[in-house]
Amino acid sequence: MPKKNKPKRVVLTEEMMMIEYEESSKVSVMGFTLADEDMILVSNVLKKLGDLATVRLASISIGDEGMKYVVEGLRNITTLVEIILANTGLESESTLTELRLTMNTIGDEGAQYLCDLLQNTTTLTTLQIGNNDIGEEGIRHFADALKNNKTITTLDLNTNRIKDEGARYLGDALRDNTTLNELNLGSSEIEAEGARLLGDGLRNNKSLTSLKLAGNSIKDEGVQHLLNALENNIILNDLDLARTEFEDGGKKAIDDYVKKTGHTVFTDRDF
Repeated sequence: MPKKNKPKRVVLTEEMMMIEYEESSKVSVMGFTLADEDMILVSNVLKKLGDLATVRLASISIGDEGMKYVVEGLRNITTLVEIILANTGLESESTLTELRLTMNTIGDEGAQYLCDLLQNTTTLTTLQIGNNDIGEEGIRHFADALKNNKTITTLDLNTNRIKDEGARYLGDALRDNTTLNELNLGSSEIEAEGARLLGDGLRNNKSLTSLKLAGNSIKDEGVQHLLNALENNIILNDLDLARTEFEDGGKKAIDDYVKKTGHTVFTDRDF
């Protein structure tokens, strides 16, 4: 497509990307109003930047389709160290160690595109994708990636629509995972059954040390199921159960668990 036929916002974005890249091997796209279809053109520019080190995409509201184009643009770049998508989303592959993709709306389909990118990474240790409107199907993709990934130690999925079915997928992934240390599932619509499924997955897990479930309505039943499963787990020593709507039954289960294990359980209740 001739450059004159491109929207002015896209032409300006491309020009700024190339100028910055030539000066620093970095690219920033910040504060522009870009539609998902505009990201095709951004993706085409990214494909040309063979030794790109840093990509920063901020405040441009990438959706499912836009995420797909970004992933396609970055797929074959092997020099990326950092990708930042604040209020948008991402972080990179190859030499990338941390990926922050918070407060966007990538949804289940966007999650799938991202997980495709992550399948073969051998350096990523931290993945933050909270508040992204990801549901059970998107969580299934992350759980599948977690089964195969041997480097991620911190995973933050807070404020997504994980629910009990998503907890099932994650529980299954955690049975055999040996690298994840910290998992944040706060405010993710998980209820008692989901807590039970997570507990079953973590019963014999030897790597997870911190689990955050704050803001989920797991109530007494969920607290009891979870702590029963964890009572012989000597590795997980930091558990956040604040705002989980438990009452006397949950309080007793927490008291018993703490006395038996000596582990820390954070709550918003006076005991």
